[in-house]
Amino acid sequence: MTDNELQQMLKNDPEAGQRFFYDKYFNYVYTIVFAKLKGSVSLDDIDECVSDVFANCFVYFDKQSVIQGELKAFTASVARRKAIDTYRKVSRHNGNVSLDDAGELVAEDNVTRSAEESELRRLLYEKVDELGEPDSTIIIQKYYFGRSSKEIAEIVELSADNVRVRCSRAIKRLKDMLFAAGFTR
Repeated sequence: MTDNELQQMLKNDPEAGQRFFYDKYFNYVYTIVFAKLKGSVSLDDIDECVSDVFANCFVYFDKQSVIQGELKAFTASVARRKAIDTYRKVSRHNGNVSLDDAGELVAEDNVTRSAEESELRRLLYEKVDELGEPDSTIIIQKYYFGRSSKEIAEIVELSADNVRVRCSRAIKRLKDMLFAAGFTR
């Protein structure tokens, strides 16, 4: 179904259009939100953020007669902005450490190791993001969510064989990028 057909469905039969939009973009939105928020918020917060993304999209669709541009790009933009808002809200809420929590602070070597692992995760995510679409989505779906090539093919709208080839090439590029960035493990 093309974007124009989906927009017509959203106008003519909003309930069916919203259901189709949700089914088509759920994995895509979840991938974006999870990638932005993992490790910093709870899974419940991630699920709530995904729901908020769709709610924001549906409210926007109700207000606009025509949606300019691609729906996928629009949806990705809403997901990224909502994930950032969620992160800020949770960080602001959890920003203060009370005296009661002081006894639960970890030893300095654990903090150092945790900081190093966090930096490695940040570098890895940054390099995966640099791969561009659809390669970054393929890598995230395969290695973070454990999805099969067939499942990923439905998400990125490619054949399963093409997904396997792109994944293989993306992994090679990712290794080169990490090596160039000084990652030697």
